[in-house]
Formats: sequence, C-alpha cells, structure tokens
Amino acid sequence: MKKFVFRLETLLRHRINIEETERNAFTRIRAELLTELNHKDSLRAQQMQTRSELALLESGACDMREIGWFYRFLDRLDVEMKRSDERIVELEKHLEAQKQKMIEASRDKQMIENLKKKRKKEYVIAIEHEEQKTIDEIVVTRFALKP
Repeated sequence: MKKFVFRLETLLRHRINIEETERNAFTRIRAELLTELNHKDSLRAQQMQTRSELALLESGACDMREIGWFYRFLDRLDVEMKRSDERIVELEKHLEAQKQKMIEASRDKQMIENLKKKRKKEYVIAIEHEEQKTIDEIVVTRFALKP
C-alpha cells in the first residue's frame, strides 16, 4: 500500500512560516509597547519626585535660578511624556494591525491543516476499506476451496 502524501505540504509549510513571522512581529511590537509604557512610568515617577523637591525648595529660602532650573526640567519631562504618549498610541495601532495579520495567517494555516486532516482521514478509510476487501477475498477463497 502506498504511503499517505499530502500534495499541499509545501503550501502548509509556507503558511506555518508566515504565521511564525507574523507572531514574531507581534511579539516585537508588544515588547516595544511595554518598554515605552515603562519609560512613561519612570518619567512620571521622576516628575513626581522633582515636584516634591521643588515644593521643599519653594517652602524654604533658596535661589530663584535654582527654582528656574527645576521648572525647565519639569517642562522637559512634560514634553517627553507627551512624546511617549504619542509613541504609545502609535504602537497600540501597530499592535492591533499586527494582531489582525497574525489572526489571518493563523486562519490560513488552520484551513490547510484541516484539509490535511480531512485527506488523511479519507486515506485511512480507503486503506481500511481496501484491507477489508482483501480479507473478504481471502475468506471467500478459503471457503470455496474447502471440500
């Protein structure tokens, strides 16, 4: 009996590679998003710390130039946080688009895998039918040969 051969095996391997590529891109974008979220959190913590230090300086007698430096630093932190927010929004959009690509690639691969399973099941049924036919022929032959 001949071995099971799936004619679309190369297409299946190609679809598996595409799904893996899309999954890797999704993971990379997700890691970038998490990094950016951590960066924003660190900026927020630094901003809160600077504001508390500034409040201490303003409550005591200190140089106005030094207070000016604190305000400039806080302004720079605000600008960086706005950039970080924009980057987060951009990464979330990319992440959602990549998620859709990954889902589509997974569906395409699953469709070919289901076709392969169906063909393999049909093959097994055909082989079992052929074996049963052979067994029936042997039984009929033996029964016919008995005196």
